[in-house]
Amino acid sequence: MTHSIDFSSLGTTTLLRGGKGDYVRDLFLDRKVTTPVLLISRSEVRQNYDAIRAAIPRAAVHYAVKSNNHQAIVSEIRTQGGNFDICSAAEIDTILRTGISTSEVIHSHPIKSQHEFDYAVEKGVRIFVVDNPEEVKKLARYSDTRLKILIRFRINTNTRAVVNLQYKFGCTTDEVLPLARQIKEAGHDYYGLCFHIGSQCIYPENYVIAIAAARGLITTLNNHGLPTSMLDIGGGFPVEYVEPYPPIDEFCAPIRDALDAHIAPDIKVVCEPGRYISASPVTLVCSVVGKALRDGKMWYYLNDGLYSTFSGIVFDHCQYPVVTNLRGKEKLSVLSGPTCDSFDVMYDGLMIPEHNIGDIMVFPLTGAYCAVSGSDFNSLKRPDYVIID
Repeated sequence: MTHSIDFSSLGTTTLLRGGKGDYVRDLFLDRKVTTPVLLISRSEVRQNYDAIRAAIPRAAVHYAVKSNNHQAIVSEIRTQGGNFDICSAAEIDTILRTGISTSEVIHSHPIKSQHEFDYAVEKGVRIFVVDNPEEVKKLARYSDTRLKILIRFRINTNTRAVVNLQYKFGCTTDEVLPLARQIKEAGHDYYGLCFHIGSQCIYPENYVIAIAAARGLITTLNNHGLPTSMLDIGGGFPVEYVEPYPPIDEFCAPIRDALDAHIAPDIKVVCEPGRYISASPVTLVCSVVGKALRDGKMWYYLNDGLYSTFSGIVFDHCQYPVVTNLRGKEKLSVLSGPTCDSFDVMYDGLMIPEHNIGDIMVFPLTGAYCAVSGSDFNSLKRPDYVIID
C-alpha cells in the first residue's frame, strides 16, 4: 500500500524543483490545460549533467539518447559540452540536428544490422561496440575507413541492477583477447573496453568489480601489443523514485576511487548516463476522466496509462511518485489508464483523498524510458511536450 504526496509538502523535496513547482501550482489552480502533457525543464537537464560530471570528473559524459530522445534534452546536452551514446540511425539523425561532429560519438549497440552499420559509418561515426566474432566479421566491408572498436564484456556480480543489461550482451573476459586480435586482423583498431552493469543500478560495488576486471584485461591486452585507449563504464546511475538512495556524489565515490586505483591516467574514461539525466526533467500531468467504486476500492481512470507514459512501469520496473492537490480522508484507490484493456492498471492499493472527474494528478520523474517505450494503442492521444524553461 502506498500514499500520494500532497503538493504543498513538495517544498521539502527535489521532485518539482526549479520552475516546475510554480508551473504545476498554476495547473492545479487553473484546470484549463489540455492533458495529458509532459512538462520538460532544460535547467533540470543542465543540473543533472553538471552533477554527474562533478561526481565522476574523470569521465566524459556520453548521454544515452535511448532514455529520452526529445530534441530539447539532446540539444541541452550538446550545449553543455556533452557527447552521445547512440544505438540507431534515427538517433544519429537526432544528434546531427545539434551540429555535433559524429567522430567521437559512441555507437554502443553490440549487434547492428548491416543497414544500421552502413548508415552510421556514412554519417561519420567511428567508435563502435562489439561482443562476438560474428559482429567483427561485419567490419570487413569498411576497408576504406578505419574504425575504433570497443569490446563489451560482462562480469559476475552478487547483486543485479533493476534492469539487468548483462543478460543479453557482453562477452566473457576470456573472449576479450581473441576478439581484439580479430579486430586488428580485420584492419581496424582495438580501441578499448566497455561494460554496462544495468539500468537503475543501486550497487556501486558492481562498477568497482567491473573496473578491477578491466584493469586485468588492459594489462593482458597490452602485453600482447594491443594498447587500450578508452574505458566506457556505461550508465545505470540510479534515480530516487520512491525509495531513498544516496546523492550521486556519494554513490559515485567508490567508482572514482576504483578508476584512480586501476585505470592509468592516459586512458580516456567515458560514462553513458541516460536515466540520471533525463528522468527528473520531465513531469507528467494527467486528469481523471472517469471514476467508479468497485469491490471496496475507488477506481480512477486517467487519460494516460501503461500503454503510453506509464509504460516504464512495465518495461523499466519503475513506480513514479503520485502528487495530488487535495486533502482529506484517504481512501483505498486504483489508478488505471484510458484504454479498453484491463491490463492497463498502474497503481492498485494507493491511498489518496477522493478525487472527482476533471481533477489533475501529477507524476514527477517520468522522463526516462517512459514516452520512448509507449505506444498509441486504441489510437488515444499521447501527451504533448511543453518546454517550461
